[in-house]
Order: sequence, then structure tokens, then C-alpha cells
Amino acid sequence: MAIDARELTNLSKEAMKARSNLDKILDFVDLVNNKAEELEGDVSAPGNEIKKLADEMGGHIGNIKAQIDVQLDKIPIDPEATKDAAEKLLLYHGDLQQVIAWADTQKSAQKENSYWWRYWVSVLENVMQLEIAKESGSVKKIG
Repeated sequence: MAIDARELTNLSKEAMKARSNLDKILDFVDLVNNKAEELEGDVSAPGNEIKKLADEMGGHIGNIKAQIDVQLDKIPIDPEATKDAAEKLLLYHGDLQQVIAWADTQKSAQKENSYWWRYWVSVLENVMQLEIAKESGSVKKIG
């Protein structure tokens, strides 16, 4: 079975966590280096080695994340899933303007034409279509 969008998204998020953890290690090295004169022994040499390794590891983490994101961005959007998401947003949030603003904020946080950007574009389109259909149904009931 092929890996799906949620699994790829989780892997991408884990790559970001790995990079964040690597940054914490580099922060630790900076703290130790700032106290190097007060510490016994040479902490600068191991700190410099950690920095070299961290730079290399950071590049590898970035490459892995990029490959995951490329694979994710190849996945087509499921129109039924975005229609369902639009229906739920309208059901739980109620106010059309709030739904549009929230979904647009989600879309804006994504890289243009990425999987999740296209997902939120589709959700927004479905929200508008559902609202138009609702208004058309209301007009028919009145007339």
C-alpha cells in the first residue's frame, strides 16, 4: 500500500522536529563554548566537532524532508475529502466569513502549489459551492 498524504505530512513534521533538536544541540555547544575558559579541559575541540557533524546532519535532514515534500506534493487532492472538510467547517464554525478566513489562513501558511495549499484551495472552493447551493435552496423554498 502506498504511503498517504497524512503519513508523508507526519514524516515531514518529524524531519522539522529532528532539525529543531539538532538546533538545540548547537545551542548547547554555544553555551559550553561561552563557558570554555571556566571549564577544566578542552571543550572547544569537541564542540567544534559537534558543529561540523551538525552541519552535515542538518543537510541530510533537509534532503530527506525535501524528498518527502516532493512525494507529498505529487499526491492528487481527493475532492470528496475536501468536500467533507468544507461541510464540517461550515457545520462546526457556522459563520461563512469565519470559515473562509480560517481556511484561507491555513492555505496561506503553505507553499503555493504544495499538497496542503491545493487541499485548502479545494476546501475553499467547496465552501463557496456549498454556500451557493444553500442560498439557491433557500431561494427556491421562499419562492
